[in-house]
Amino acid sequence: MKPNPYRREKKALNAEMNVVPYIDVMLVLLVIFMVTAPMLITGVDVDLPKSKPIP
Repeated sequence: MKPNPYRREKKALNAEMNVVPYIDVMLVLLVIFMVTAPMLITGVDVDLPKSKPIP
């Protein structure tokens, strides 16, 4: 009997977790932390408006 060319081969399911996206997210979080950490120490000057009492 000749094999059917339209029939797909049954492949085993891949149960492994793909960790590449998680590594990308962790690197982005690391960069964000490295950029914002010096700002926490020095602080950011903000000029707030003066409040006026309500008559």
